[in-house]
Amino acid sequence: MSRLFLVMLVLLMPVYGIDPPQEDARMVDLNIVALDSRGAPVNDLTREDFHITDAGKPETIAYFRHRDGAAKAAPPLASGEYSNRSAENVPRATLILFDMLNQKFGTRGNTNNNLIHDLQSIESPDYVYLYILTVNGDLYPVHGLPGSEGEISPPGAGPWTRDIKQMMDKAMRDLLQVRDPGVLQDVEWRAQMTFRALDLLGVELASIPGRKSIVWLSDGVPIALGPRRSDTGDFVDFTPLLRQMTDTMDRSNVSIYAVRTIMMGSSENINAPDSSNSMAGGSRISTGGNTVYDGTESLATLDTFADLTGGRRDAGKDIGPAVRQALSDMRTSYQVGYYPPAANWDDKFHKLRILCTRKGVRIQAKTGYYAWHEQPGAQSTEAVRSAFATRFDAAEVGLTGKLAPLGSLTVRLEARVDLHDVVLVHQGDTYQGQLRVSIGALFPGAQPVFSKVMPLDLKLSSQDRDKALAQGFAITQTFKVDENANAIRLVVIDRGSRAIGSVTIPVPEQGPHQP
Repeated sequence: MSRLFLVMLVLLMPVYGIDPPQEDARMVDLNIVALDSRGAPVNDLTREDFHITDAGKPETIAYFRHRDGAAKAAPPLASGEYSNRSAENVPRATLILFDMLNQKFGTRGNTNNNLIHDLQSIESPDYVYLYILTVNGDLYPVHGLPGSEGEISPPGAGPWTRDIKQMMDKAMRDLLQVRDPGVLQDVEWRAQMTFRALDLLGVELASIPGRKSIVWLSDGVPIALGPRRSDTGDFVDFTPLLRQMTDTMDRSNVSIYAVRTIMMGSSENINAPDSSNSMAGGSRISTGGNTVYDGTESLATLDTFADLTGGRRDAGKDIGPAVRQALSDMRTSYQVGYYPPAANWDDKFHKLRILCTRKGVRIQAKTGYYAWHEQPGAQSTEAVRSAFATRFDAAEVGLTGKLAPLGSLTVRLEARVDLHDVVLVHQGDTYQGQLRVSIGALFPGAQPVFSKVMPLDLKLSSQDRDKALAQGFAITQTFKVDENANAIRLVVIDRGSRAIGSVTIPVPEQGPHQP
C-alpha cells in the first residue's frame, strides 16, 4: 500500500495576492546568444532589437531580459532554513560527453587522444565536466558534476585537467573490461540508450542555475529507422524520445554543441552501410523489395540536436575550440518569450526565425520546436516527476525553506521563491506569472511520494512585485508527514521559462505541540 503522506490542512497562503488558477497559457521561451562579427558577445540589445516569426507569422515579445552568467549570491539563511543555492554555487556548466557508444573502435582512440591534448590547454576548466557514454549505454563520470561520485575537487582547488591523461587512462582501463561489441550492431538499442543518457544528463544539469551546454563528441544516431525494419517489418520513430529529450533540455536551459568525431580519424561512420547488417545505419537501401534505413544520415541528426536546443550545429571538428565556444556562449545571453495563439499547438514542427535589427549582430538560438498539443498540466506533471527522480535539488528557480514542527507529525512549510528567476509579464498595471507547485516526501531506500501539481498564478501590483523581488515570494503550507519520511522536497516550476527549482528539507524531530 502506498504511503499517503500529505493531509492538507491549510491551502497555499502566499503573502501577496494571487488570481484564481487560469487556463494554462503556454509561452515559447527562447535563449538567444548575440555575437558581433568577431564572435564577441553583444550585451546592450533591447526588446525592440529582436524580430521573431513562428511558422512564418510575426510574434509579439511578451517577456525580455538580459542574462548574466555570473554566480548568484547565496541567500542569507535563518536557523533551520535550507536553500537550493549555496556559497559554492556553480553559476554555469559545460559538460563534455565522450560518446563511445556511437563511435567505432578506431575513432574512440583518436577522440581520447584529442580530448587529452585539448583539455590540457583549456584556460579555465572550473566549470567544465567530463562524462563517457559507455558501449553498454551507461554514463561514466571522469570528472563529474558537483556532488556526484566523479567529482574530483571543488572549483578553485586547481585545474583538474592537469591530471586528464591519468584520468582518461583509468577510464579506458575500466571501460574496456565491460565492452560488449554486440550492441554496436543494434541501432535501435543504441539510439534508445543515447536518448536516455542525454535526458538523464539534462535532468542532472537542472541542479545548476544559469545556462548549460553539452559538447557531444559523437558520430550521431538516427532519428528514425524505416520506413520498414528488415528484422520485424516495423517502422521505428524516435521522435517521441527526441521530444522528451528536448523538453528536458529546455527545462534545464541546456544547449547541445556537436563535434563530429567521424572527422577525427574514423574512415567511416559507425552508422555507415554494412553489407552484413542492413540495420546498422540510416540511408535508404533496398532489401527484399522493402526500403530500410542503414544509418548514414545519423551525422545530420547532430545538427538537429543543436538546432532544437540552441547550440551550434557546426561547433567545429576539434574538441578544444568547441569547448571554448560553448564556455564563451554561456557567459551572457537574452531570454525572450512570446505567447503563440492556441491554434499554433497543432502537433507540427514550427520553424523559428529570429532576427536582430542591429547590423553586424549574429544570432544563435534554436531554429524550431515541436508544437505538441497536450493535456493541460501534462508538461508540469512530467517536470515534477523528473525533479523528484534526481538526487540533487534543481536550482534554476531559487528557493529557501524551513519546516516548523507543530506536533502529531504535523509540520508547517515556510518557503520563499526568488522572483528574479521567474518570468513576470508586465500587463497593464500588474505583473503576471504562472507557478506550479508540488510537495513530496523522501524515504530512505524507497521511492518518493509527491502531491499533485498545484497551480499558483501571480498577479502583482508594482509595489508588491518590488517587495517580492526584495524579500522573495512566500509560500506557506501545513500538512501531516509520514513517520518514515526523512525529508520534504518542495518543487516549483515557472511555466513561463519552464525553469525548475526544488529544495530538500530534513524532517525535524517532533517536539511538544506548538500553537
